[in-house]
Amino acid sequence: MFERLVIVAIGVAVAVAAYAAWRLWQRRRLRALQVITAPVHLPATVTGGKPAVLYFTTDDCAQCRLQQAPILAQLQARVDVAVHKLDAIEQEALAQLYGIMTVPTTVVLDTQLRPVAINHGVAPLQKLQAQIGATGGQPPVA
Repeated sequence: MFERLVIVAIGVAVAVAAYAAWRLWQRRRLRALQVITAPVHLPATVTGGKPAVLYFTTDDCAQCRLQQAPILAQLQARVDVAVHKLDAIEQEALAQLYGIMTVPTTVVLDTQLRPVAINHGVAPLQKLQAQIGATGGQPPVA
């Protein structure tokens, strides 16, 4: 019985360490990306001056259409932000630059087009609003 508890404890410790290492890697990658202003891979429609969200999706992503797209529409209604829908397959170089491995993924950019946050999976409205607020953008309207 004791051996089983030790094995479970070791498994939990390894999982926690792996998660912490992954989060550290994500933070370091985001900091490295922040020194790049206006990557050459950005479409011409993405311009600075106000916060922006790059919304990576694909044609066959149901979660993108049914969950993330309505959230982004609500975000635009509440906050002055530009949302750019990008096909992750067509924009492969940009997706690789930001480390996109799953869709939906949203990349929040500040007014100088530097990434503030990268959200893998569906990002809730409140989280996106907080990230836009961190860019120095317009605060959420209640």
